[in-house]
Amino acid sequence: MKSRMEQRKSFVGVAVLSLTLAVFGSACGDDDEKDPQNTPDSGTPDSGTPDSGTPDSGTPDAGPVTTVSDADIALARFNTDGTLDTTFGAGGTTRMDLSTVAGGTKDSVWGLAADATNRLVVFGSRRGEGDRVDADRVVVRFTANGARDTTFGTDGVHTLNISNLSDGARYGIVQADGKIVASGYTSQPTGVGTQAANRIVLARLDDTGALDNTFGWKGVVNNAPFGPVSASNPEWGMAEAYQVGQFSDGSYVTTGYGRSASSGTVDVVNFKYTATGERDMTFGTGGVALLDLVNDNDRGRNLVVLGDDRVVTVGSATPAAQKISGLVFVTDKNGARDTTFASEGYKLYDFERPEQAFFGVAKSADGNWVAAAGYRAGGGQDDDGVLAIIPVGANGTEVAKVATISETDHDRFWSVAFDASNRVYAAGFVTEGGDNKMVVVRYTTAGELDTTFGTGGIVKHNFIASKTEETVRGIVVQSDGKIVVAGTADKQ
Repeated sequence: MKSRMEQRKSFVGVAVLSLTLAVFGSACGDDDEKDPQNTPDSGTPDSGTPDSGTPDSGTPDAGPVTTVSDADIALARFNTDGTLDTTFGAGGTTRMDLSTVAGGTKDSVWGLAADATNRLVVFGSRRGEGDRVDADRVVVRFTANGARDTTFGTDGVHTLNISNLSDGARYGIVQADGKIVASGYTSQPTGVGTQAANRIVLARLDDTGALDNTFGWKGVVNNAPFGPVSASNPEWGMAEAYQVGQFSDGSYVTTGYGRSASSGTVDVVNFKYTATGERDMTFGTGGVALLDLVNDNDRGRNLVVLGDDRVVTVGSATPAAQKISGLVFVTDKNGARDTTFASEGYKLYDFERPEQAFFGVAKSADGNWVAAAGYRAGGGQDDDGVLAIIPVGANGTEVAKVATISETDHDRFWSVAFDASNRVYAAGFVTEGGDNKMVVVRYTTAGELDTTFGTGGIVKHNFIASKTEETVRGIVVQSDGKIVVAGTADKQ
């Protein structure tokens, strides 16, 4: 099936808003979090952004769960054999409560990264201060051993509040120089009546956790790639940035999804920014690498930049009505499709369900492999984790498989990582008897379970064994081979 890369309507460049503007109106964008103080990670929707009928980061039918009103950031570290590393945090785990308002609220985790010294950086969000109900973006840094890094930000936390608007925090990266870039989007008024639209928001921090004033405006890029259709038609499109990656020259690329019209279907959209945060309008076609299969919803969920500056984007695409497939989309640094990967630059993955999607992606340290992790859902059956392992720099056989953890209940993968030996770690959650547990599974590049890890290659961890909601949203392997996961865990 032919697809196209084109910009269908005109759009404008960077538009920067002050971070101290007055509170905007309550108009909501297309995909904003409708309940920011309840931003779960496994049991219910995270942003109201489903691929079909199933929310993109939750499993509402994951079995009976206890209704809760509060959850914390939660990290755990495992030894190379899968046992809990009791030298990390407090007996192997670390918890941090960012939102202590009356009545409780849920902190959100989207991603985890490690810097050159193995310090751990969590990307997520928290409820605003006081009686606010909007969500602020947070970047939290821990030491390599799981203690709060009080030299970073304010007592270990950097908080970004954009005019008391609810921010859609997503993934982020730590650069080689120690700077941190957090991606996401925020629904903001367009200036046309009560209309609002999602705009890409990137924030860059220095090593101390302060906004880097050499990037964007005071450290923040606030960009509406699809602006007004025309002077006579002021309706705006929307765009989101789920992840950001860095090219070898210091410039950036984002992936997510968007549209140039005020409503309708969305496409995979990748944009390029200079090292100082300006849009690169030479990228792709008119400044965007866009993937639209058949005028239905296609979404970029994550990306990784390879050593040769190729961009591997993962997500989902809709090749036919009522059919959502996993997607891997590869372009070069200029946004042109990599036809050495596939004839049209992308591959679709069908795991025999109505819906498949990849959310996690990672590259191996030697540059020879990429792994994508996600789930399949629908068809009246329980959800299953799915995994693709793709050779990108050496001879090898691609693996695409269903990686079922539970034969009778739900499991999904949200993140993936490699270790120095090119073993693959897929992480997410599994539901057993209504109890959601964090899960990490180790594979070889041939897609086989590594039975020297955990129990038959699988590690399950419960912060609270009481039908609560837990999942891994980020995973990294530290330089000594130990495995750190991050997500949220409900209050005891």
